[in-house]
Amino acid sequence: MPSVASLAKTLLEPPPYHSGGVLLNRAGWQLARTLPHHAMHALRRPRGGAAVADLVAAAEKDGILVIGNFLPEGDFARLVAYCQALAQSAAMRREENRAGSGVDWLYGPIAGTDAATQWVRERIALNDVLLGVVAGIVRRPIVRAPQMGYQRLTMREGADYIADAEAVLHADRHFPTVKAYYSLNASTEDNGAYVWVRGSHRLTLARLAHEYDYSVRQAMFAKGGADALPAAASEAGMVTIAPEHLAAMGVKEEAIITEPNTMVISNNFGFHRRGYFKAGAVREQIRLVFHYLEEPFYATWLWRGLAALEARRMLPERLRRAVQYRLT
Repeated sequence: MPSVASLAKTLLEPPPYHSGGVLLNRAGWQLARTLPHHAMHALRRPRGGAAVADLVAAAEKDGILVIGNFLPEGDFARLVAYCQALAQSAAMRREENRAGSGVDWLYGPIAGTDAATQWVRERIALNDVLLGVVAGIVRRPIVRAPQMGYQRLTMREGADYIADAEAVLHADRHFPTVKAYYSLNASTEDNGAYVWVRGSHRLTLARLAHEYDYSVRQAMFAKGGADALPAAASEAGMVTIAPEHLAAMGVKEEAIITEPNTMVISNNFGFHRRGYFKAGAVREQIRLVFHYLEEPFYATWLWRGLAALEARRMLPERLRRAVQYRLT
């Protein structure tokens, strides 16, 4: 019997990148899932408005948009002070040497009804430029703010960095989907700067060939683990992109180097990964996730109902634990 968490994920989350068994994917299941999403995206009318038209055009060209000096200087200083206080709060989760990677994680939601948090919400999550660009990329109305969370990663001195799954080149979904992050400190090649492949958000014949091949290998991996695949076909628990498909798609990785006070918005149908860390490096960001835009049509109403129950302390504890990350 499925757990409460898995049932909630199945009912409320966007469709997973891959599904089905080996035979189903050999028959073309992934292509049957992918093509309708992109066809519907192409048919939807452009959104975002004239004020962000040039930014949306740049995002559609490269799949990524980098906006420097995102906030006025005074607002940026106020936001940094807020995050410094937040980092000391009990709301943050701490994972020392996470998964043996050598990296200490500090992270948690930015949520609450206090004036300071509402100010951050207005300046970042409800920012007109951010929401306008996202609406333009996905060609959907923005019906609610994205999930917003604080994250600080610190590489230990004297430790060797062990890459995790997020450091393996990948895409998030088989359809256009948006994530964004706001840099509180500079992003460099030393502190795991985001790595992006420009243009990889486009659906091409070469990308479809990769999707087909990858879906079969992913199904094999899900069934039999790394032993079901050829040597070097998986890394850090992730199936890797086959070298011949990397070549056919013309994949060229680029580290996104930015200054503090920079917003980065990307269509994560494109290929990306977290960069590598050097000893003592720190990366500090606000993360913004828009996956709700691809949820089932009824999910928004269910989430609102769950949030209302939580506000009245009527949500059963087992269910609350399963969905609390979305009730903030």
